Amino acid sequence: MKLKLHNLLFFGVLIQVISTQGIITFNFFKLFGIWQLKSVVHFLGVLIVMTYFLANILKRQKLTISEVDILFFAYLFISLILLIVNADSISGFLITFREVFLVFILILVYKQAPIPVFLWRKILKWIYIFVLLNILFIGLTYILGPEKYMELLTGRFVWPFDPEYKFKISNFYSFWRSPGLVGEAASLGYFGILAYFLFEEDEKFRKRKIYPLLLAILSIVRSVYLVLVIYFIISFLSKKENIRKIQLTMPYALPFLLILLIPMQRYNLFSFKSIIIRINHWLDDIDLKFNWLTGGGIGKAGAAANEMGFLATLDNYWLLMLISIGLLGIMLILLFIYEKSINRRKLRIILFGFFCTSFFITITQSISFLVLFPLLFLHKQESLMNGVNQ
Repeated sequence: MKLKLHNLLFFGVLIQVISTQGIITFNFFKLFGIWQLKSVVHFLGVLIVMTYFLANILKRQKLTISEVDILFFAYLFISLILLIVNADSISGFLITFREVFLVFILILVYKQAPIPVFLWRKILKWIYIFVLLNILFIGLTYILGPEKYMELLTGRFVWPFDPEYKFKISNFYSFWRSPGLVGEAASLGYFGILAYFLFEEDEKFRKRKIYPLLLAILSIVRSVYLVLVIYFIISFLSKKENIRKIQLTMPYALPFLLILLIPMQRYNLFSFKSIIIRINHWLDDIDLKFNWLTGGGIGKAGAAANEMGFLATLDNYWLLMLISIGLLGIMLILLFIYEKSINRRKLRIILFGFFCTSFFITITQSISFLVLFPLLFLHKQESLMNGVNQ
């Protein structure tokens, strides 16, 4: 029975991982004339995981939760009731539930859902295969060009965003932001960076982490780069010997850095124009009443508000949460995440990186993030991985 439950968890997670590859699932269901079912794959994986969770509770007759969990999820439950009242449709309810609630539910489940290391490494193998495939298809984007690439994979080309298929291809200066097999560059980048972090905590896959790192870099997404820069800088500075190295090399490195600023300035890589535009949107284009302390606008912002223009993206996860559950809810989020990352220094550095980048992107609108981020908290059985809790 125990093995069967573990297999249920394994298949639930695996199906979620497969759901991140939107172009693959699109083409699979398109063969049967029902490409729309690609959006159901993620939901199916989550449903299987929740089935495992409930079956495991019934079997063990035990649920491990803390006072913080009780307080946080009680608050979320009240917000859920308000969402039911606010939601304009079932699809709007499901989208908002996914953007606001799902990631925390999965973290709670994974934190106390043990999976044998051999099954976990099978999941990592699938992630590794998808990483390599996406790198190859990014290369194919440059070989064919964006128009032929999208026509090959989806049957048509719509620049930059296909409103029906939900795939996007764009450019950043002279670089194509390829959707790879995921379907959108930002989600592709977060698939790469989260795969990198998952590989790094497993001694068997650590030597392969260069590939997801390369995928994250090839995504050409600045919010992804911000997470990487924060992670590498803090990790580097957390070691005393590295601080000494900086002190010794700074006089020689400073002139090089100043020279490097010249091409960066020339190509406006330090331009804050897009940030200023976003701030102006936040100040001028959000015509929505909400309470700063408790929110109250849940279901009225985010992807569920697609017909309301800028409210559909916001480009700021914390603003979405402020509107949805208020400052009180955000404080409970931070307390919940803090408790779940106790004694895991590397994980806290990763979390800080995502905390910062979430000011510039509504990160839970990425399926890759919703699937892979909670896996950082998944409990792996057997102490076969060195450095997990370092």
